[in-house]
Amino acid sequence: MVRIAVPLWVSVTAAIGACLAGCGDSADLGPAPKPAFTVDAGNTLDVGALDAATAETSSPDTAADPGMAEALTWEDAATTADSPVQDTAETLTVADTAPDSDPADAAADQAVSADAAPTCNGCLFTQQPPSPHPGGKGPYALAPADEFEYAPGGLTGNYHKMLVVRPDAPGVWPTVFFLPGKSLYEGGGFSAKLGQPYRALLDHIASHGYVVAFVRVESGLLDADHLRMADDLLLAAKALTDKVSVASPSKVAYVGHSMGAKVALLAAWKTLNSDQSNAHADPAAVLLFSIANEPPPIGTYQNALDKAKVMFKDAPTWFTFATGADDGTATWNDPKKPNAKALFDALPTTRKQLFVVHGTGKDDPNPPTKPELVDDHSAPMTIEGKPGGIADMALTDSHLDALDWYGFWKWTVGSLNAHFKAGDPAWAYGAQRTHGGNLPDGKAIAHEVAGQGWTVFPGL
Repeated sequence: MVRIAVPLWVSVTAAIGACLAGCGDSADLGPAPKPAFTVDAGNTLDVGALDAATAETSSPDTAADPGMAEALTWEDAATTADSPVQDTAETLTVADTAPDSDPADAAADQAVSADAAPTCNGCLFTQQPPSPHPGGKGPYALAPADEFEYAPGGLTGNYHKMLVVRPDAPGVWPTVFFLPGKSLYEGGGFSAKLGQPYRALLDHIASHGYVVAFVRVESGLLDADHLRMADDLLLAAKALTDKVSVASPSKVAYVGHSMGAKVALLAAWKTLNSDQSNAHADPAAVLLFSIANEPPPIGTYQNALDKAKVMFKDAPTWFTFATGADDGTATWNDPKKPNAKALFDALPTTRKQLFVVHGTGKDDPNPPTKPELVDDHSAPMTIEGKPGGIADMALTDSHLDALDWYGFWKWTVGSLNAHFKAGDPAWAYGAQRTHGGNLPDGKAIAHEVAGQGWTVFPGL
């Protein structure tokens, strides 16, 4: 690993809007399109096969209009004359084919959970999608979570902490490193717990057969050295495989929210561009939710843009940006900041995509709901109540709702399953990525693919 000697100081705001919830009936998902390609031994998705598979799930009418094609509802994709259809359970079952997993546990991936409903406050849908939809509860019970230090405190203090959530089953599991937003690494008050603002999402990922490491890389409120934080993530990755024997050292993904998304992007640059000794595994997927970079005088954002521009374009790493349309903290297309759109454009790889999450508010294209689904900066979070820290000054209650499991949860698990378990990539990279679930009247909530590096339809 080649370290950066001169840190660049960056800070992000932690002002986060409310993520409200509503009430209604569960979605009727119906059949899904047949998987049309697989993952090779190197866990690299074949772009050409992905193009063919995605095009295969679109009708002639939508193929002529790329915007419509990306907004396919579940029913559109399943019933088009050009789309092969098979039984839902057969299509969506994820078999754990990882060579370092226990074959005896593969059958558990086909189990349908009977208690898929999460604890939430007035959810818009009464339950998560049924298993094995990647937004639905996974088949594995969880072992008690572990918390440990991944590096000595030294002069910087004792902030090097990591929370590890994993399946309560034998095997060696792919590893997901999750990085929080600014000062969002624990709940507040007298019940401060590492990972609390995101705990439902962490547990959800682990229940699908993954070791999830929630890593604190921020020493405090004034810490804005994101390049050093990226080094801390790599320290945590090394410590995890030393301490947790069931965590695969070679099958790795990075997930981050807000500031944590920027750190994840920088860590990817370090492993792909600067790890000359191959001390760290290259991430198969990097998921960047509501990525935030504040401009001067708060901090400097140039390091993220500079590193994105020179990212190793031929690396077998897939980058996904997802951001709320109403995110005022990290506006995805603000020309004054290299947030989601500018960073997406800067990446030279074709293995990239940009989602814009749409709720059901006044200016959203979806049918209105009451209460509405709010697609703001807190959408990837899954807290009940305030998380503490600086966010206490601005963050109202954020509840689980359909934008969680039909959006961020689906893309996360869908991507991981596609890379590590030969799962159907349509959930994260194809026809099902824009589907946000059905309302009681049958209308669908839809999200937007604002950009992708591979070509599916002419002119896209």
